[in-house]
Amino acid sequence: MKGKHSEIILKGDRVLKRFKPELRYNFLKESYILTILQPFRFVPRLYSVNPKRLEIEMEFVKGNFIKDLLNDAETVLESLRICRILDILGIQKEEMTNPYKHIIKADRVVFVDFERSVFKDRPSNVTQFLSYLNSNLGIFSLKELKEISRKYKKHFSEEVFNEIFRRVSESLNNSTQEKTL
Repeated sequence: MKGKHSEIILKGDRVLKRFKPELRYNFLKESYILTILQPFRFVPRLYSVNPKRLEIEMEFVKGNFIKDLLNDAETVLESLRICRILDILGIQKEEMTNPYKHIIKADRVVFVDFERSVFKDRPSNVTQFLSYLNSNLGIFSLKELKEISRKYKKHFSEEVFNEIFRRVSESLNNSTQEKTL
């Protein structure tokens, strides 16, 4: 498979991601970020990095995309927690306003494709993902969304994140209960 930045070669339960020569920097970013995030288990397991060939060999994650799991509270809330971890680490994922192919639920929730990521003092993974959720699930009014997002960006605190998490959780639980009635 060919993508914008790389070619993907499936090898059983592994993927070989080969970057185009002109995108060496993207290769360096992705391999560095995947290395940093290995202890967290929400990225594919990294098997090898070959800088000469611009190749990353990693776990092939087969599962469902987030776009098909927006009513699965466990997956959505775990994705929100992962966004918070990325924010704390200063890693801006860049695809969180439209993460439909970047979050996969297999035996665990996995974030993929970090080649466009950047390091920032105040990343916005949580607020971008919240915007994505809100556009699909209508959790907040636009005014509430702007207010809670501004509050999170300003304080970047666990307290504000917990408020966001609680509201999303309540909304997902309410919609699940409504469907069972």
